Amino acid sequence: MIPLADIVPDQTARDMREPDAGTPLVRLSNVSKSFGAVRALIDVSVDIHAGEVHAILGENGAGKSTLMNILTGVLQPSTGTIEVGERNVMPLTPETSSALGIAISYQHPAILPDMSVLENLQVALPSRIFEAERDDHVGRRLLDDVGLHVPLNARVDALTIAQKHLLELAKALAVNPKVLILDEPTAALDQDATDMLFDRVRQLKAGGTAVIYITHRLAELRQIADRVTVLRDGRHRGSALASEISNSELLDLIVGRTLASAFPPKCPQSDPQINFEVRGLSGRKFTDVSFNVGRGQIIGVAGVEGNGQSDLMRALVGLQSYSGDIKLADRTLKPGELKDMAAFMPSDRHEEGLAADLTIRENATFASLDKYASGGVLSRRREHEKVQDVFSSLAVKASGLEAKVSSLSGGNQQKIVMSRALLSEPGYIIADEPTQGVDVGARFEIYRILREVSDAGTPVIVNSSDAAELEGLCDIVIVMSRGRVVETLRGDEITEARIVGAAVEADTHAHHADEARRSEGGFAAKFRHFAQTDNATIIPLAIVAVALALFVSGQNENYLSAFNLSNILILATALGFIALGQTIALLMGGIDLSVGPLAGFCVVIGSFFINDGNAAATMGLGFALMFGAAMVVGLINGILIRFANFTPIAATLAMFIGLQGMSFVLRDGPGGYISFDVIDTLTWRFGAVPVAFIVMVALAIAMEIGLRRARPGWQLRAVGSNEESARRIGVRTDLTFVLGYVGVSVLTALGAVMLMAQIGVGDPAQGVNYTLGSITAVVLGGTSLLGGRGTFIGSVLGAILLTEVLNAVSFLGLSQSYQYGFQGLLILAAALIYTTARRRREE
Repeated sequence: MIPLADIVPDQTARDMREPDAGTPLVRLSNVSKSFGAVRALIDVSVDIHAGEVHAILGENGAGKSTLMNILTGVLQPSTGTIEVGERNVMPLTPETSSALGIAISYQHPAILPDMSVLENLQVALPSRIFEAERDDHVGRRLLDDVGLHVPLNARVDALTIAQKHLLELAKALAVNPKVLILDEPTAALDQDATDMLFDRVRQLKAGGTAVIYITHRLAELRQIADRVTVLRDGRHRGSALASEISNSELLDLIVGRTLASAFPPKCPQSDPQINFEVRGLSGRKFTDVSFNVGRGQIIGVAGVEGNGQSDLMRALVGLQSYSGDIKLADRTLKPGELKDMAAFMPSDRHEEGLAADLTIRENATFASLDKYASGGVLSRRREHEKVQDVFSSLAVKASGLEAKVSSLSGGNQQKIVMSRALLSEPGYIIADEPTQGVDVGARFEIYRILREVSDAGTPVIVNSSDAAELEGLCDIVIVMSRGRVVETLRGDEITEARIVGAAVEADTHAHHADEARRSEGGFAAKFRHFAQTDNATIIPLAIVAVALALFVSGQNENYLSAFNLSNILILATALGFIALGQTIALLMGGIDLSVGPLAGFCVVIGSFFINDGNAAATMGLGFALMFGAAMVVGLINGILIRFANFTPIAATLAMFIGLQGMSFVLRDGPGGYISFDVIDTLTWRFGAVPVAFIVMVALAIAMEIGLRRARPGWQLRAVGSNEESARRIGVRTDLTFVLGYVGVSVLTALGAVMLMAQIGVGDPAQGVNYTLGSITAVVLGGTSLLGGRGTFIGSVLGAILLTEVLNAVSFLGLSQSYQYGFQGLLILAAALIYTTARRRREE
């Protein structure tokens, strides 16, 4: 073994191959990866052995996650090979990696926020795991194994950060992997969850599993790791047994320089002047919280995850309602002032801390633009100068201020969040898990800046699940349990043991398991759950449709006649089929503007073959050509979007124009009358109800069941919920998207068949209005325009209600302009209802 202290920093992995420790289970040889001109990995070679915990260390941006993404098939290396059991397994995909027994728990969980906890397990895990017993029993067991006590039907976006990480762990551990990759697994976990994880890792290790453990916490390495590898600037800087290398040597290799003490000196005054005070603060999940902060002091908030700490942080910055007093420099702040006075560093920087589509500069300054403006005109020079000053003090590593913030490593992204807090020149700073997922060097910079800000007189309140961090950084620590302060520690009382002991021994500790079980039972709980589901729109839509029918019938008794009801349902059938297709597009996070002209184009095609006097074979050919043309259109739309980098709107708008033009090329006016026998068959009724309508409803129900209970349905929603997460868990996103658009077009062709029966002639001008109509019906049905959430049954009801409204306008003797007005009002009402309901679910 070569001592790491003797390794030259620029030496590569080839120069320092370790002595043979047996045949490795996984061997990565000379792996390199470039993103344009940026070289993320350079000739990295690592051997992973069975029955060992191999820690991978390095600063954010060192290449750790890139290397793991290559091993799991999410990324392809530019050069290099990967061997599993002495077999070259290149090229890897997420599916083949999983088949080889490689599982990963990502630093940023690959979860699908719009789906339930159970559905996340079902779509991510092989179906064999659920074969032995009921899915909900398997799901409950998997969650209990990692100490995650939440309802299986809870939507994942309602979970806390820690709960999302536990769900990610549950998925990784469920497959009993040969190689388990844990990427910063404890970043958001409390001590109990961390201890549970370490116990499971030791069990896996004893069973021969190779565990790759990525961490920034050297204390964890000492508890769990057998071997350690250090990466820096994309290069392999050294590998050794964990027992043969000191922390100081590791730190030198990680940062490439000698580091001073991790924590800056604390406030020297024992009783400084109070500059921030909280008295009797109560709110959601916390009660009667009081504390004060003196000038130069940093106060920490500790406790087992889920006991009100994060809710307290959000209340202190005005993001949650509260009662009580918050005083800044002896002035009581009103709730409306908090957002202007406070700078918030949220625990989830991806969801709340950063705008991924904006540049680094824009993310750093959008909360303080008024400070760089004169007379309402922004001075870009002043903005750049200030940003550069703050970036220099925080040692932000970025290719340029105008690069996308998403291109930065996790640690540098957190520094951008901190930069925005500093640039806003706040009255006080609230930092919720400020070093979560941040490397050793970046942590030191954040600690230093927080201390400097505090010394300058700005109050700093830090919530952290890392007791050692609170011990080293804070002058005062309040420990919370079940929303109450159970102990306040000061000075020498602040030790890791006292913090952890106060949190876990409090008799007011929350019983999460009992609460989860209670939340899964009872009528009230079931009703609340239904109100949060995608199908919650069914009941109000049905009520509105019935109420409208009764109202119009009161104005015109012929409205509810068998003839008119049948007419409404026939019209709704054509729109309903097309709306079912549009629902698929919206579920994937896309849209299809071409469905209207496609329906008209299909009718024009049919009008050349499906005529009286033609043979059955000729008519059959006409139907085949209608569906064949639709499938080709859907395939082209999917390919344009997935492989030609068209946006869904651009691709389908181009198709809209093209199809409309082709319809007029085939027929310059109405012509080609459809066979009366075909029309009679398509419009055949069972009483007042058309059989085609019954078929459409049956199809919608079948599709709804598939959407909720079948893997293709889960994958469809997964792509729309979070495409990157879906790709990481093995969903073939490109194929799903292309097949989805083919499905949209096939369902549109079904709608075209019913449109053909309605108009009875090939008319190139018909069908266009179905684009707006289908979108209206789908939005009315409760499907999100953002993707991931929707319901086929709701779309059918939306189509019925929209058809009913348009029909009612005629019966009430109103002009055609009212049709468009009512249609617009329905869209607006549906969007407002959906947005309000979603906001309330998230609160």
